[in-house]
Amino acid sequence: MTKTIRMILAAMFLVPVSFAPAQAALPQAQVYVVKGSNINMVSRDTKVPVSIQNNYNRAVRIRVHARSADPAVTVQDYVSLTIPANSRKDALLPVTIISNGKFTLKVWVTTFTDLRISNTTDLTITANPDIELYILFGFGIFIAVLVGLGAYRMFRRNKVGNI
Repeated sequence: MTKTIRMILAAMFLVPVSFAPAQAALPQAQVYVVKGSNINMVSRDTKVPVSIQNNYNRAVRIRVHARSADPAVTVQDYVSLTIPANSRKDALLPVTIISNGKFTLKVWVTTFTDLRISNTTDLTITANPDIELYILFGFGIFIAVLVGLGAYRMFRRNKVGNI
């Protein structure tokens, strides 16, 4: 009888412990990446804003990590951030993209001891870095045409006045 009770008690207390997550010190979803909308980039280098929510009643210091599987995207390893209690703050991740297209960044949050405290969130970036150059050249050509037309008009006006 006592052997059966011992087996039942062992099964009741050991099974939940054996399936406990390795990071049981921090409850899930207290500090996490807030899924946002798609990000459009029109330059090669920028800082992508990533919102982090802190549901604790105290400020937390964290690291925001990001990775991309695409070699056209380079991201800084992590950004350190202090988030006030029960609030949301944006982490600005430096991103460099060398080609046009759609890219996915995998973002997660860790403590300063590299203990992961959030699930990985995918952020989609649509990059068109060449549009910045096209806009600059278009604006330059527009200004050159205006200056040229103004000079032509002044030249004709002075020519007509001298006759």
